[in-house]
Amino acid sequence: MKSAILAVLSFGSVALASPASGTAAKTLDLAGVSAVVISGEASSVSLTTSASAPYRATIGSRRDGWFARWYSSWFANECSLASDMKLEGSTLRIDVAPSSWLDPSDCRVEINANIQPESSVSIDQAALQANMAGNFSTIAITSKAADVSLNGHASAVDLKGDALKANLAFGSIRQDESIAITGRALDATLSFGQGVAISYSVAASASSVDSSLPDTPGAKPSVIIKGDFVRATIR
Repeated sequence: MKSAILAVLSFGSVALASPASGTAAKTLDLAGVSAVVISGEASSVSLTTSASAPYRATIGSRRDGWFARWYSSWFANECSLASDMKLEGSTLRIDVAPSSWLDPSDCRVEINANIQPESSVSIDQAALQANMAGNFSTIAITSKAADVSLNGHASAVDLKGDALKANLAFGSIRQDESIAITGRALDATLSFGQGVAISYSVAASASSVDSSLPDTPGAKPSVIIKGDFVRATIR
């Protein structure tokens, strides 16, 4: 009996002293890539278009929540192993797999990519936090719940979501910009710069719109916002 107890205690000590890593990472070289397509479950996405940094994508994960530390001490499975990242010609495709229903710890998938300027971005995910910095050609995002930010430029932005928060700050204006934001509950902040001529329309069941820029029909940037409950700030 004593030897059995010592064996159990010894096993427990080994398991606790050598916790399994809760982080997995995959990296791809993105030379020649001009389009990013992301689908699947929830993730946190960071995209840049810096010409001074390597064009590279990394997908990793970490466990969140009160159960994460205990879980990682006992189990070796990595929560993003099932997520797939591959190149198809000039397109980077990422599919984020759902966590197992047996997994009691929240798995936070993190995607970081630096792509060449004027690349296109398409994301269709259940939930999303996306931060984009740089110059893109088009950005199209569909999500049930999303928090999206852009600091830079895109000629076309199309955002759709049930619950959507958007913060779009344009660092330059080329007078070719079209922005469409559609959803049920929207909180949108758009910044174009002082004195920029824009056209905009807001259609909602209930809305609060604060704009320091007048609506100039036919002007670009053009902004179309549609939703049930909308709060919009335009500067």
